[in-house]
Amino acid sequence: MKKIFFIVSILAYCFKADAQQNKDEYKLMVDSAISIMYTQYSDVIKKQNTDYYLNNLYLLNEQNLPLNYVPSSDKFKLMNVYDAQNRKVLSKGIYAWKVFTTLRKNQFTINIVDFYITYKNHNYNFSNGGGSTTVFEYSCDDGKWRLITSKNRGI
Repeated sequence: MKKIFFIVSILAYCFKADAQQNKDEYKLMVDSAISIMYTQYSDVIKKQNTDYYLNNLYLLNEQNLPLNYVPSSDKFKLMNVYDAQNRKVLSKGIYAWKVFTTLRKNQFTINIVDFYITYKNHNYNFSNGGGSTTVFEYSCDDGKWRLITSKNRGI
């Protein structure tokens, strides 16, 4: 019940008509998708009594773009994997999420891939652990983006 309330409140916040005029809709939709996945993962991790995953979670940011993750910005660390100064951290291994977006006709798809990344012997190792797919659809009648589906896999 908490999960549903959290998701509905985030989406309501993100899609206020007044707020849409002043905020970037792209960032709001990506933030909503990350928030949904984070909520799902945090529920599973709490049941397993291990917070190591959530305390060492990175968002991959190769373009060094500012990410507008509002609900839990303190929960994520940003990292460029291929930066030489991050190799020491990567040698111990990190959990990371990478966000991919696609716009096809009136549907905006956000894929978040969950990785475990290590760097040893001058080689990067990316192990895929699942992720999520969130789909928004633009309604021309309403002039708004609407959440269609959000599916997590690999939890």
